Amino acid sequence: MLYVYSYIINKMITDIKDILVGHWTDLDNKTGCTALISKNPLVASCDIRGGAPGTRDIALLDPLATAQSINGILLSGGSAFGLDATSGVVKFLEDQKIGLKFANYHPIPLVPSAVIFDLSVGSSEVKPRLEEGYIAAKNATKKLILGNVGVGTGCTVGKILGTKYAMRGGIGSHTIVFNDGVMVSSLVAVNSLGSIYDPDTSEILAGPNKKGQILDTIDLLLKSTTPKTRLENTTIGIVATNASISKLDCKKLAMGANDGLAMSVRPSHTSSDGDLFFGISTSEKETKISIEQLYAASVRSTYKAIINAIKITNK
Repeated sequence: MLYVYSYIINKMITDIKDILVGHWTDLDNKTGCTALISKNPLVASCDIRGGAPGTRDIALLDPLATAQSINGILLSGGSAFGLDATSGVVKFLEDQKIGLKFANYHPIPLVPSAVIFDLSVGSSEVKPRLEEGYIAAKNATKKLILGNVGVGTGCTVGKILGTKYAMRGGIGSHTIVFNDGVMVSSLVAVNSLGSIYDPDTSEILAGPNKKGQILDTIDLLLKSTTPKTRLENTTIGIVATNASISKLDCKKLAMGANDGLAMSVRPSHTSSDGDLFFGISTSEKETKISIEQLYAASVRSTYKAIINAIKITNK
């Protein structure tokens, strides 16, 4: 049987069974956080390509690490301060008695996290903390809102000439569905130094915007254009599947997502970006679809999610 995929309009990461997503958003101060949670364990790994990542509990996602599953993921604004919000997600899951079970002990929620730098966009005095992480997890539902919400609130792109010429980024999602019901879906917070392209058309969608002209960041770098001040960026996200795959294959899904990022964000994975992706599986469906097909779906769902984020926030 030939396993092919089809696009299903309006399918997002929360259409995968057991996955819920919630936001905490501060529009005034342009920051926020986004929590993905599940009542059932998620097989998970991670792939880091950027030179400046901000993370918590990433080591347990190594395929060689003992932990075989997690209970949630937090994507947060606030740079290193935003990692505090992870404790709020952990607290919420603890209250729900969700976590890794050890004999007679209380369940221990495992929640890896990653952050973006948005302190230069709004007020650097306001960052997601424990309470805000708890709210994001409590808000988690099947109804997913995209754009300048949650971790996407303070996202900007094309910052090589400074924030004055940058355009809005945001959070986007896209899903690929195979004909046996297997889904691969990406959720991406787009906050990049680079310009944004549609790989299918080669159209530039966002970047440094000077006098109404969107510029190519690679061209600017090759012309020796450098930021007058140090700029921190980072595009982070999650690629999820309902296919029953191993922790190692989740790592491969995350690698595919970073490849999709590189196709759309140009350049990506720079020393000023902390680019990384989580790869997760709900283990719902056994499938004969190969990991190469899932990898390819991860690539495409990720760059489509990036395009989705940019189009929503720059209408």
